[in-house]
Amino acid sequence: MICIGNKLYDKISVLNDYLSKNSIHKIYVFSPDKIMTDFKIDAEYISYKNIIEYEYFYRLLQEIDQYSLLVVDECMRTQNRNDLTYNCLRHYINQAGHIIIFQYLPIISDINDFMILFDFDTKSQWKREKFDKELIRQSCIKVNTIDLSFNQINIDTPENIILKYEKEKSKLFSSIGLRDPDVIPRNLYLITGSEKIKHIKDDYLYVARNNRFKYNNIRTYRDVVKPDNYTIFEFPHNFIDFTDFLYSSQQLSFSILCTNIKVDQWYTDRYYNWLNNLRDVYSKIQ
Repeated sequence: MICIGNKLYDKISVLNDYLSKNSIHKIYVFSPDKIMTDFKIDAEYISYKNIIEYEYFYRLLQEIDQYSLLVVDECMRTQNRNDLTYNCLRHYINQAGHIIIFQYLPIISDINDFMILFDFDTKSQWKREKFDKELIRQSCIKVNTIDLSFNQINIDTPENIILKYEKEKSKLFSSIGLRDPDVIPRNLYLITGSEKIKHIKDDYLYVARNNRFKYNNIRTYRDVVKPDNYTIFEFPHNFIDFTDFLYSSQQLSFSILCTNIKVDQWYTDRYYNWLNNLRDVYSKIQ
């Protein structure tokens, strides 16, 4: 069973209901450290990072059986469907009689990400298949849609910041060589912060890639661990950091600070496209 969009109290309710209807001898919960929470059940909690460790791997292969329940909680951490951790987790799943998969959002950024969850639920019977609306009917999928929205706040940029940006852009392009080309937008995006910082308000919380300006009301994406409302000072480059933030903050509507420098609009458009992809996936899995 794949459960999309559940908050903690929903997950606890799903688990209690499942346990009341099935004969379970042992429960194993797999979850990233940052997200791991107590489901108020008698279970062994195993960090995502430990799934591949020998001390867990061989023991769990001996212990897990048809009376075991595996709870795979927020474990879609990479878009690589053949990731080593996923493969180890599949070994556990193949031996288990029961599995529940919780994932707040159905993708990281692409519709085929959902097939990672589908693999877990179907014991990888269709591991090489791409997303197909008819194929995923093989799974029991319960969806609570997370209805997100963005509101762009435009900031005019003075000429000196634009000139600084153009100079840095030329420098980065001329020295890129064989390095990861993503270093260019990542570095250029930081330049716009010097203008955005002038527009923050003391009584608002903001989320940014780092707190280079040392403001008490700016959090980094990885620092957010509990629900609150944040204005997006700048987006993270990696979508997984944003999806983690969404799960932790439980926020649905976001204001986005955006200057008229091209890289700012590039990142904002990138996340609007991400949002459109998310909505498209919801329409196809329900």
